[in-house]
Amino acid sequence: MRSAKNTIKTMLPPIISIFILQFFFFIPFAFTQDSTWVTVEGIASIENVSKKEAKRLAIAEAMRKAVEEVVGVDILSETVIINYKLSGDIIRVVPYGKVIGKKILKEEIILQPQKEIAIPFMAYKVKMRVNVVKEQGKGDPFFRIRAKLNKNVFKEGDEVEIKVTPSKDCYITIFNIMEDENVLKLIPNRFVTSNSVRANQTFVFPSEENKRKGIRLIAHVGQGSESVVETFYILVLKQPLNFDPDKFKEGIFETFDGSSAFMNDLLKEIVVIPPSERAETFLQYKITR
Repeated sequence: MRSAKNTIKTMLPPIISIFILQFFFFIPFAFTQDSTWVTVEGIASIENVSKKEAKRLAIAEAMRKAVEEVVGVDILSETVIINYKLSGDIIRVVPYGKVIGKKILKEEIILQPQKEIAIPFMAYKVKMRVNVVKEQGKGDPFFRIRAKLNKNVFKEGDEVEIKVTPSKDCYITIFNIMEDENVLKLIPNRFVTSNSVRANQTFVFPSEENKRKGIRLIAHVGQGSESVVETFYILVLKQPLNFDPDKFKEGIFETFDGSSAFMNDLLKEIVVIPPSERAETFLQYKITR
């Protein structure tokens, strides 16, 4: 586990009142869902992208195949895996799954033949063991969220703004998934304690009130990289839920010590919440120097 600065830094004023964070509690569930390990391969072209980006795309392709195999459906071409989650309208009509664990068995750069022309291309190939949970139950088709960022590509120092609009009254939690899959909790936090949102109202973070207090999200690449690709995971629930603050560290401070949980740990907690009680989405973004 590496120690690094949080990519999205939250700027705070030198002096600010610290509020007591009000935690709400869901009835705890035991992690009982059966999961399946499968072996899959993923391939991504290295042409016009960095080796790091090609590896990320190859892993995403392998995870897509794993979910397809466990769920037992052919995922449509326009349906994609966005950081571990099968997304798209298809999830409203078929069972779907989440990747809760993975292990790279082999990775290499290969010459991949093309079907239509004789010239092969350089590609990154991974062979993986992937652990997939096939979720039980159906989601609420009337419980949805619309979410967006002010940009999809940020330059270091840009301000980041997240907007979320739910279709029903709910409680919102926002996580920042870093490139190494560490997870930080942005909302709620000790400065923004209320995470309840009314139906069809837009929740904005940081809000104008937050900004007046000096709370801002600032894009930050970190040392040793020219760019990073990361994700905001937005989860809304019909009932309030407390995530262990010792496990999922707040992302409200500038420095991250590397001690927060990983995405796999988060998904193991999410997957036990009935699909009818939650709505979720991922907002992927890139930061460059």
